[in-house]
Amino acid sequence: MRTRTCVSEYKNTRYIRLVALALLMVGLTGSNAFALDPMGPTTAGLRQGESEIGIDYIQSTMDIKLTQGEYIESLNGTFKEAGEAVSFELKDFEMNKIYANFGYGIWEGCELFLRLGGVNTEFGDSIWEAGEEFDSNTNFTFCIGSRATFYEIGDLKIGRLIQFSWATMDGDLKAPQWTQPDSVDIDLLEIQIAIGPTYTAPNGTSIYGGPFFHFVDGDLEDKFTDDATGITSKYSWDIDETSTFGGYLGTQLHIGENSFLNIEYQHTAGADAFGLSYICRF
Repeated sequence: MRTRTCVSEYKNTRYIRLVALALLMVGLTGSNAFALDPMGPTTAGLRQGESEIGIDYIQSTMDIKLTQGEYIESLNGTFKEAGEAVSFELKDFEMNKIYANFGYGIWEGCELFLRLGGVNTEFGDSIWEAGEEFDSNTNFTFCIGSRATFYEIGDLKIGRLIQFSWATMDGDLKAPQWTQPDSVDIDLLEIQIAIGPTYTAPNGTSIYGGPFFHFVDGDLEDKFTDDATGITSKYSWDIDETSTFGGYLGTQLHIGENSFLNIEYQHTAGADAFGLSYICRF
């Protein structure tokens, strides 16, 4: 039997070029350490008409709130009951994302970018507190955004970044004592807004960062069937962030004539992330 989440009977009863690419692959195959997206500088790095392509990778972990829960239960296909499910906090929601990145300077001081890629998610022992673990399939994710420079003096620029990412994830939630897994589906929308400086040294290396806001929205659905009783249950919750405000710091290394490597760290009270980006401009 499932325990903890339902307010009815279930209350009684979840990483120069080759080096950059190697680090990305290590991040993909290593253990999850740190859901956010790589941000890079808040200021525009592309001139009008200039383009860039690259690879982005980010490893993140965050605590999320599952709220406004509800469940519906059927017995052998016939409606049995429905009701509310308890709101709670899902700990250590871990994500690995890898993207192909495309950027374009639409005018001086402003650029747009698009990321397309895949995401894997893990969490454990948060929904049913039964030692369960969730490891998703590799699913599609994308991110769109813009960065703009609004002040520049010498080697110092100040700008703002805004980006939106969306991912859908599915997979099995398993526990040692369960005869069959639950089926979990997650839709997740993230918004990051940052403002801050970028200082560029004579050798082309930059330091960037500043405060940012991180907003999360979405939903999580858990379905399971008890073959012994014929009962099928579906639980669903809204997803919200546990903390909105944070800060980040990064460096952009000039590793070739038109190529760069970004390394950054992001932190809020409820989330941490480490990101890498390899960029070629033309």
